[in-house]
Amino acid sequence: MDDPLKPKPVPLAAETVLWFEFLLDPHKITQHLQRPHPEPSAMELIVQFISMTPNTAQESVGTPGSDLQNLNQTPSNSGPIPGVVGGAPAPTTPTASGGVGMPHSPQRPAEKGLQLNRKQLALKILELKVATWLKWDLDALEKNLPVIMQLALLRDLCTISYGCSLSIPLPNDFDARISAAGNERAARFALTIYHRMLLRMQLIKEQALKAPRPQNTMYQTVDQLQQFLDTPTQPSIEYLQQLCASTKPFYIFHYDSFVPLRCDDIGNGQNYDVMHLITPQELRAQLHYELAQYYLYTKQYVLAREAAAACNTNLQAIPPQTTLYYCHIRPSELEGLLQACGISAEEQSLLEKFQQSLLNNYTDIVSILRMDNRRREIPFISRRQVELDIEGSISTGILKETVQLQLQVAALNVVRNIFEWGSIFGSVEYFEKYRELDCLPPLVEALQEMLPHCTFKEQAALKHFLIDCLLHQGGQSRQLLQTVRGFGLFSSDELQDIDEQMLQATPPVPTNSLASLSDWMCHSKMSRVDVGALERQLISCTNANTVRILLVKLCATAPGKPLWAINPSWDVPQPLKTLIMAMPVSFLQDFSYVLLGKARELATRGNYIDAVSMLSVLKSENQRQEMAANVQLMCKLITWEILHIQITQCLEEWHQKPLDLQSLGGRCKQCLGALQAGDSIVPRPDILESCAIMLLNLTEFPPLLYLDKRAGPLELPLAFAATFIEMEKMKGPKKVCRDAWELMLSMFLNVPKRGSSGVGGISSLQAFLQRIRHQSVFGLAISMIGKVHNILKDDPNHDLSCEYMQLWPTSINNPVSYSLRSVCETLQWLLSEALSYYPQTISWLKMKGDLDLAIGNNESAMRCYVNALVTGTDYCTMPLQRNVADDYVIRKMIRCAANLGCHMQATVLCQFLDEIDYGIVFKNLSEKSSNFTDAMDAYYSCIWDTTLLEFIVNLHAKRGEHSRKLEAISMMGTLELNANNNEEIKRESAMVRKSRFLRALAKQYLL
Repeated sequence: MDDPLKPKPVPLAAETVLWFEFLLDPHKITQHLQRPHPEPSAMELIVQFISMTPNTAQESVGTPGSDLQNLNQTPSNSGPIPGVVGGAPAPTTPTASGGVGMPHSPQRPAEKGLQLNRKQLALKILELKVATWLKWDLDALEKNLPVIMQLALLRDLCTISYGCSLSIPLPNDFDARISAAGNERAARFALTIYHRMLLRMQLIKEQALKAPRPQNTMYQTVDQLQQFLDTPTQPSIEYLQQLCASTKPFYIFHYDSFVPLRCDDIGNGQNYDVMHLITPQELRAQLHYELAQYYLYTKQYVLAREAAAACNTNLQAIPPQTTLYYCHIRPSELEGLLQACGISAEEQSLLEKFQQSLLNNYTDIVSILRMDNRRREIPFISRRQVELDIEGSISTGILKETVQLQLQVAALNVVRNIFEWGSIFGSVEYFEKYRELDCLPPLVEALQEMLPHCTFKEQAALKHFLIDCLLHQGGQSRQLLQTVRGFGLFSSDELQDIDEQMLQATPPVPTNSLASLSDWMCHSKMSRVDVGALERQLISCTNANTVRILLVKLCATAPGKPLWAINPSWDVPQPLKTLIMAMPVSFLQDFSYVLLGKARELATRGNYIDAVSMLSVLKSENQRQEMAANVQLMCKLITWEILHIQITQCLEEWHQKPLDLQSLGGRCKQCLGALQAGDSIVPRPDILESCAIMLLNLTEFPPLLYLDKRAGPLELPLAFAATFIEMEKMKGPKKVCRDAWELMLSMFLNVPKRGSSGVGGISSLQAFLQRIRHQSVFGLAISMIGKVHNILKDDPNHDLSCEYMQLWPTSINNPVSYSLRSVCETLQWLLSEALSYYPQTISWLKMKGDLDLAIGNNESAMRCYVNALVTGTDYCTMPLQRNVADDYVIRKMIRCAANLGCHMQATVLCQFLDEIDYGIVFKNLSEKSSNFTDAMDAYYSCIWDTTLLEFIVNLHAKRGEHSRKLEAISMMGTLELNANNNEEIKRESAMVRKSRFLRALAKQYLL
């Protein structure tokens, strides 16, 4: 029973004819081609006929009615078969050489002939007959036939025309004899087609080599195609030029020149007497056209211009009613060729004139833009670009023109912009940019020229533009209004209304987008408005003397509330606020509070210099006042605030070293000494923590050991300092102080213990780590968190490693109580923070890559590994050392590349291993790359292992990828990869290819 789900074959249409039917009925081919839409088409028939005639010589000729009998004698009732093996030797005819003339040569004793059986000969005649039906239009054949089939058709044409078996390409010393089955006229035609196709193929050489190959390539090998494309073209050029200069008649095939074979007739001669004689002008026009195209392709522009002119001249010399059999030049293509050569007789379009003007240093650009304002053929973005180019060229002195040209182009663009719907360019820029110049006359001139050509809708747009200019361009509005009155666009009522609006309008002309101090100045009779203006100035000013002046003015207005309460954003530290509030109500109280609040506000915004300046002025002011009881205390607190701001500035500008670090460290020790001495007044906790962290960054560890560890903000800095002190005293692989380790662990508890630590979890840890700047402190923190990560993840394949990691314990009690996710996020952030200050630390780069790989971010991991390798080789200028990229790192890079779909990169990386793992290599090569940046042949120049190249060659051969196989073979043939080279040359070649590959990876992942 038939399977109901199995697809049924689709029946052929009734009008479809199979190829073998044309062998049985010779007249059927003509009837088929005469149909309006034959199925199969003429091109499909050529493909089928060529596909059924393999390029193999047969040594037997079939008798009528049978192609299977191997008969080597001619039947008694028939004459010899000219040109076919087995027939009597035919007398020779003149040769067809590479030149135009066909010189006579002595006869040869024997000729091999066609060496084809009757089926092959019949199919070749049919394919040539169909090509003749198409009038040998090489454009159509090139468009519809694969390149290999075009060469097969050319081979068959030469074979039939010469009457002997020929191969393509023809040899350089080609001088084949024309057998009895051939013909001199036919051979001349075939040789001309051969040289024409040779030149035409050069124009599509790259596409021809990359074109997909037909499945059945038995009729033409790929090597023969390569040989044909590599054939020298100069003999073909000379042949075609001699043919153009020749006066000898030129004949082309007629459809009836090819006689199909009959099954009842053993003869196979072609009717060469029926051939068209074409005019010399038609022949020269076609040949000159193709020579001009070739000259243009090879950038021989003088020769191309001469050939194009000769083509046009010969084409014009052909009478209009003449039927063209050989010339297939389309008028549009000829016009394009003439324009490319610069000899076109047609008038250039406005866009072409525009482009020509750009090439000729903006010649006649103004007249072109004026004409385009009416036609609007040039894209407005191109006009805008020209305006900017002219401006830049004039400013740099490249263009020796006055600014008037720039002004005219800009004005014309403004007028064109009026009629551009949805344009983002406005007229405001024109008036703003050229305000200092006389910008109105060029604009008025462009408008007056455009006005007579405007439609009603365009006049409305023009009116809107003028109204906008009159109301918003205050400086020249009156002058423009007088000019507009003469345009006749507006009625008297409209003009009167515009005049009234101009009187009422007061367009602002801001000098900048931000409010300056003078912008707040008001002159009003209302005292509340004046007081508000003074308060705004007080809030915005950044100078202590200005604050003093404004406070004096505000005190004179008898304010109803304290002046320090004007801005609620002024925040003063609590100890200082307590002292200030204890002062009697006076100018000094307001002055102190305002300066302290503004200094803190400025420091928050990063303006450290003005903040310190305000606090210094306040310190001097307090020393001058008679405050014997509190002056010393007030100055000490202000000094600590100044120190706090300077520490913050130093940490923010660490690499710039803006301050004296030694002096700053000494002041930090004095500040912490107040806490150690047990003074009644101590710095606030924020200042103490900043001083401790600053000493930690300056590697001043001993002063920190004498502080009270119970102070919450100081726990982490003191623990880190104690760890460094113990590391200096430690001998051998001894475990160091566990205080820092236990403190760090407590940060990552899922539920923090109450009272176990004065530090409040990960947020406090990050606040501390954000102010770390020294490389050693970064390394210690990274090693601790990395060790915690390794223990909690418990996966040897994703272990992290860096300096100091051997110092920490190898196990954690109750690891489920800790958050691995928080550890990963904190470590990721800390590595990014550390690399922002020390970007060339290779161990951190590799550790960040390991961490990214562990969380599945393969591209980021690959970027870190490549960055580490590039840094370790001093940007690919030094050999790659094993301490930079050992097998552990290389295998991780291989894994990243494979996960990203870059299997060829993974293959090349396998060469970096001490011993190449060919199992990984062959597995990656068999995988299909899913990344567009991982083309297999892009990295052949980075391979130095010949075994790997041999496998690639074999792989391409199996896949039928001929061009890639040849490229890989050429790489194997380089001298530096010779197996007999000494070790030094082999190391040098490997080093060069490693550097080349690293540069390619850096270009992909780092740029």
